[in-house]
Formats: sequence, structure tokens, C-alpha cells
Amino acid sequence: MGPDMYMLNPKKQSMRKLLDLIKDAMKDERYDNKKYKMMMDMTENKEIRENIRHAYEDEAKHYRMFQEIYEDLTGEDIEIPVPKVELADRFVDNVKSSIQGELKAVEMYRDIRAMLTSKKHRDILYEIITDEQEHATRFVYIYAMIK
Repeated sequence: MGPDMYMLNPKKQSMRKLLDLIKDAMKDERYDNKKYKMMMDMTENKEIRENIRHAYEDEAKHYRMFQEIYEDLTGEDIEIPVPKVELADRFVDNVKSSIQGELKAVEMYRDIRAMLTSKKHRDILYEIITDEQEHATRFVYIYAMIK
């Protein structure tokens, strides 16, 4: 945080914080999308693959939704590079980290939603939050299947 950060008025500071959180969310969505693709390749079980595929596809959709919000707020296009993903050796460990990741995302996305002023953007976040809650449930189900 540079010295100019203290010179900004509170409204600009909160907008910067919101935009930083949106960028973090986009990074997380990109990461999870890639992680879930790799996890699908780790199992032959069709039911498990289908549950992961659902989350995999949603993460790409969420990335685009955050991209739209960012563009609406700034007038700028933004593209986040696909991050490097390293999976744990054991499938169960990846499932457990996915449960935690989805629940952590819900908390961060609630914070983002609270900072948004337009109904359109708040509704988008509501959809993303409920999807993430569903993903956590799907991974808990997968965990129960393999334990």
C-alpha cells in the first residue's frame, strides 16, 4: 500500500478494496476451475466426476460474472492468468481442501456482496454464493462416498 492510499477519500479507498477483492475472487475461480479439471482426471468414478464437473463449469461461469462486474465498475476489461495448480497426491486430500476452499469463498463473496451498491451486482453475487455453497455440499458428498 503506497503513501497515496492515505490521501484517497474513504469512498475511493473502499472502491479500491472492492476491486482488489474482485480480482482475488477471479484468481480463486481460475484456480478452482483448473484444480477441478485435474481432479476429474484423478478418478474413473462417473458419479464423482459428474459432481466435480458441475463445480468445474460453475467456476468458469463465476469468473466471467466477476469479469462483468469489474468491467461495469471500472469500464476496463480484465483478464487474470490461469495460475499454477499442484494437487495433493491423495484424491481425498484434494476433496478436503476443496470443501475448505468453497466455504472460504462463500465468506469472501459475502464481503464483496455487502460492498456492492447495485441490485444487479448483488444478485450476481447471490447466485455465485449459492453455487459455492452447493459445491461445498457436493464435495462433502464425495468425501462421504470415498471414506
